[in-house]
Amino acid sequence: MFKKPLTLAVAAVITLGTQYATAQDAIKLRVAHSMPTSHSYQSWIEDFSVELERLAPGKIEVEAFPNAQLGNETEYLEGMQFGVIEGAVVGRHGQIDQRLEVLNLPMIYRDANHLDEVLRSDSEVQQTLDDIMYENGYKVLGWGELGFRDITTSGVPIRKAQDLEGLDIRVPNVEPWLIAFREWGANPTPLDFSELYSALQQGVVNAQENPPEVIVNSRFDEVQDTLSLTEHASIPSEFIVSARFWESLDADLQEAVMEAATISRDTQVEATREANKALVDELSDRGMTIVSDVDRDSFRAGAEASWAAYEDRIGADLIEAVRTAGQD
Repeated sequence: MFKKPLTLAVAAVITLGTQYATAQDAIKLRVAHSMPTSHSYQSWIEDFSVELERLAPGKIEVEAFPNAQLGNETEYLEGMQFGVIEGAVVGRHGQIDQRLEVLNLPMIYRDANHLDEVLRSDSEVQQTLDDIMYENGYKVLGWGELGFRDITTSGVPIRKAQDLEGLDIRVPNVEPWLIAFREWGANPTPLDFSELYSALQQGVVNAQENPPEVIVNSRFDEVQDTLSLTEHASIPSEFIVSARFWESLDADLQEAVMEAATISRDTQVEATREANKALVDELSDRGMTIVSDVDRDSFRAGAEASWAAYEDRIGADLIEAVRTAGQD
């Protein structure tokens, strides 16, 4: 799937050894992620390690590689394919298989309970998503969360889709989102994230969208004064290991790994939700106007236009399965 060669950053880990440990030694499970140690990705891996040691003492040694020590997320996926590392926490499911772009579609989720039904309920749709990942060589240990995404502006509250008319907004280069924001009347601009603060400061764009954690950590409240809780999308993350690593484990260890993964996944999701809620209050305390009376139904038509544009790549049945998950 991935044709570019391994970079030195990833290849360097080969010096740690690429063979799985012998029966008398702890099996090595090296897990990479690109976030700082303060991020929930790191605590997710650490919690998983603690739970796994409780369930299978001395059997598997988990080592985290944070801060993009081993390159970027694409390189982690390559590293797992080549057996250089065993696992990673990433958000590149759409890159692994375009059918998984269904998880990134705008307005596809009704609320947090719907997200849980799709990704954390052992439902038929979750099994389908997990199977797609496994077909591509990755075992999903858990689907995590970064939070629903909201819009910041200066002096322009977004209460309905029509309020985006003519707004120059930075949006990641995610095609379904670009389609949806154009349908909503905005002018989406896929700037690199590293340029976003200065672009807002200089008026190159006059709005952006991200989860509250990113808004706080990036200090966007210094250059924007209004936060509208549109919750128009949520991109999940995933804790994955290579299929080859998974298949090297006996059934008892697989059971222990999944139990530890489920416990740590639930902790990560709960902590992320609590943190994002608290951070909205923090942004209010910092002086941002919080707009909570958002008419989410007004965004539906534009979102559905983006779903239709991706129907051939994702599959109408999978879109419908995700959209309706949990409905009686």
